[in-house]
Amino acid sequence: MRVKWAMLVALVCVALAVAGTACAAAQERPTERVSPAPQVNPAAVVWRTPEPPPNPQAGDVWADPRDGMELVYVAAGEFILGTTDAQLDALLRELPTDERSWFEREQPQCRVNLPAYWIGRTEVTNAQYLRFVQATGQRAPQHWASGRPPAGLENFPVVYVSWEDARAYCEWAGGRLPTELEWEKAARGADGRIFPWGNEWDRAKCRNFQGITGRSYGDIGELMSALQVWLTGHDLLREGPAALGSYPSGASPYGCQDMAGNVWEWCEDWYDEEAYRRYARGDLTPPASGSLKVLRGGSWLRDDPQDFRCASRYDTHPDYRYYSHGFRCVRLP
Repeated sequence: MRVKWAMLVALVCVALAVAGTACAAAQERPTERVSPAPQVNPAAVVWRTPEPPPNPQAGDVWADPRDGMELVYVAAGEFILGTTDAQLDALLRELPTDERSWFEREQPQCRVNLPAYWIGRTEVTNAQYLRFVQATGQRAPQHWASGRPPAGLENFPVVYVSWEDARAYCEWAGGRLPTELEWEKAARGADGRIFPWGNEWDRAKCRNFQGITGRSYGDIGELMSALQVWLTGHDLLREGPAALGSYPSGASPYGCQDMAGNVWEWCEDWYDEEAYRRYARGDLTPPASGSLKVLRGGSWLRDDPQDFRCASRYDTHPDYRYYSHGFRCVRLP
């Protein structure tokens, strides 16, 4: 009996050792590195597993097998939200003073602590959205002929999607749209930078109309007139937005691409002009209702640097489908 018991204990120990070895192997970090490496963690890796890994580090990328989306891991912790008075004063030196109220909705600047999450390294592409349409029967964007994206635009951001379209895609992919807070942290990191790449405007680091045409425009009227002329001789779908990842030097500290320019991005939140004041008081509850949804990031048809700032907030009707509106997804650990 003692011999049998000893053998049983030995077998259990071996089994536990094997299980422990298997668990340790599952926890090993891959050798494939993220390229280009995010600023928050130059040693970030790419996970190609059925589900998100249990032990990611900031800047790691998980390739979701459902739609092929690469999601970046944003670790839990604080970041700097919003715009300071000094930054606002600097903006208004270049703009009419009666626009102060527009930018005050980004105030006050404060520190906010968020739980961890995964967020799309890029905006959702036409090719990824096609998988969703084919899997669910969801309506295709209005410019797709025969329910398919135009040839050659598979790696361009999907556009002409409403907030509800974007929300439905994210749910199908196992996630949701990012909140304003999640979007802004992924765009600017923890150091409060003004643009995803730093504090100085550089039109060469994102897709914008001035970069496309090589000209600057004095005001919104001049910009819209120039855009109308430009559209008569150009294809807005092929020459407006760019293929995803075309501006790697404009990546955020986490390695997220195109968080300035390319297309405006839908967020989960209802728009609330007073939201940042509540966040500064410690109440991080998203607005419960409203008539408008939040868009972030600017787009290719804008040329004013203020639109491309990480803190810039925009709003529009959730059923609005436009050629400069797209989105990226968030997934919780």
